[in-house]
Amino acid sequence: MNIRQLETFLAIVEHGSFATAAEKLNATTSTISARIQELEESLGVILFDRSQRKIRLTPKGRELCRYAEKVTSAVADIKTFVTNADMSAGLLRLGVAEMIAVTWLPRLVDLIHEQFPKLSLELNVSLTAELLRRMHADEFDLILAPGLTFDANFETQPVGSVRFAWMAGRRQELPDRVIEPADLKNVRILSLGKDSFHHHTVQQWLTSIGGAQTKVDLCDSMDVIASLTREGVGISLLPVKRYMPDIESGHLRLLRTKPSGPNVEFFAIYRSSTSTTFQARIAELARDASTFDFADDQSPDEKSA
Repeated sequence: MNIRQLETFLAIVEHGSFATAAEKLNATTSTISARIQELEESLGVILFDRSQRKIRLTPKGRELCRYAEKVTSAVADIKTFVTNADMSAGLLRLGVAEMIAVTWLPRLVDLIHEQFPKLSLELNVSLTAELLRRMHADEFDLILAPGLTFDANFETQPVGSVRFAWMAGRRQELPDRVIEPADLKNVRILSLGKDSFHHHTVQQWLTSIGGAQTKVDLCDSMDVIASLTREGVGISLLPVKRYMPDIESGHLRLLRTKPSGPNVEFFAIYRSSTSTTFQARIAELARDASTFDFADDQSPDEKSA
C-alpha cells in the first residue's frame, strides 16, 4: 500500500468512476484499475462493488475512506510544512461576514501578512449562506461567519461573540416600556438578506412568544441598515459595540425588549478532510485579531496580559 494508491482510491470516491478519476489524475483507466487492484490485494479486502453500472463502496471501502483522508491530509501537511520551509507562498481564499469585515478584518490581514509576507489574499465579503455554499464548493480555504451548527466535514474554531440589541432612531415613535414581538406588528423592521444569519435571528425573535409577522425590509449591508435606522425608516437588530458611538450621541437608542437581543457566536470554518494545519494557524490568527467578546468577556490579548 502506498500514498498514490490511496489518492487514487479517494479520487474514484470523489468523482464516482474510474474513468473520471483517471482523467483528473492524468493517468489511463488501466493504470487506475491496477492501483486499486494492488491496494485491494495488499489489504485483503474488496473496496468497490463493481457488479452494477455505477460503482459503489463496499463496507470495507467506506471504512478505508475515513483513514485514507487522514493519511493523505498528513502527507499534504508534510509537503507543505517540511518539504517547503516557506509555507507562506501561495493564495489564501478567505470568505468573511460583513460584521467581521467592518471591525477586525484589517487587523487580521496585518497579522497574516506579518507572519506570511509572501502569501496573497483573495477576500470576499458575503452573507452566511453564500459563504457556506462556496465553502462546500471548495471556493474558499477558510470562512469567518456566524452560526452555531455547521457540516461535520468542517472544523470550527470560535472567534468570539457579538451582543445584538434592538435599536431605533430618536424620531421613531415606540411605547416607553419593555417591547415584545407582538408590539411591532405595525413597525417596519430592517434586516440583512434572507441568506444571512442575521435575518434568521430576526425572524426567530419576531415569532417568539406568540409574536406576529410584521413588515421586513431587506438590505445587504449592516452599516446601511444602521443609517436607515438612525433616520427613522424602521428599527433593527444591531451589534451594540459596533454602534456604541451612535448610542452615546443619541442618534440610536437601545430598546428594552423581551426577549432581549441575542449573543451571536462567530467561527473560523475550514474543511477537515484537507490539509488543515495551515488553515488552523489562520484560525488562530483570526482569534488573536478578533475584537469580539469571549466566554470570559476577555479578548485573547487581555487574557495574555
